[in-house]
Amino acid sequence: MQEHNELMATSVQNDQDALMNLDFDNVLALAERADKMVGALNKIMANAIKVTKPKDWCLIGGVPYLQETGASKVARLFGIGWQIHPGYPKVEYDGEGYPTYTYRMTFRMGGQQIEAEGMRSARDEFFAGKRTDKNGSALQQKSVDEIDLADVKRAAYTNCLNRGIKGILPGLRNLEVSDLESAGINLSGAGGYTFKNGSKGGNTGRAEDS
Repeated sequence: MQEHNELMATSVQNDQDALMNLDFDNVLALAERADKMVGALNKIMANAIKVTKPKDWCLIGGVPYLQETGASKVARLFGIGWQIHPGYPKVEYDGEGYPTYTYRMTFRMGGQQIEAEGMRSARDEFFAGKRTDKNGSALQQKSVDEIDLADVKRAAYTNCLNRGIKGILPGLRNLEVSDLESAGINLSGAGGYTFKNGSKGGNTGRAEDS
């Protein structure tokens, strides 16, 4: 027990010594840099929103989702370029013939480069309809022939575009309606979709998966 207490006392003393030996100029410089980074991210977010219009947004599960038109405007503003990987989009079919489209792209801005992937399935209730009614009774989904597969493919492209732009511009992540309203974007008339929580298929309700 005495040995344990002596080790604890030595550890505390070492921590105190380390604090006393800190280069406070470097610590202050680090703090100032952090403040500037926060300010820069907020400015990126505000400018990115201001370059869009209400019609460039929709609400998915109550969360603002930047559509392709808006994503392209943001990309031009910040000089973001992207390239679809060879062999994409890929399409896979489930056992009932519903396709899932997948895009993979490389995004570049200045010296930064990231990769992003986006996918959408015709089986999603956004395209095929809800799987249960309010009483939990099963509903007939749309057949593959009733779904515009070009819309599914475009949604996969937009999903990838959004992921890439938000990945290279972190100030655009996790936006809320209030963020857009503060920047002058009124979403009162925005279209959108609300997920049925707990429906078969495990929809997350997240805009980025929509």
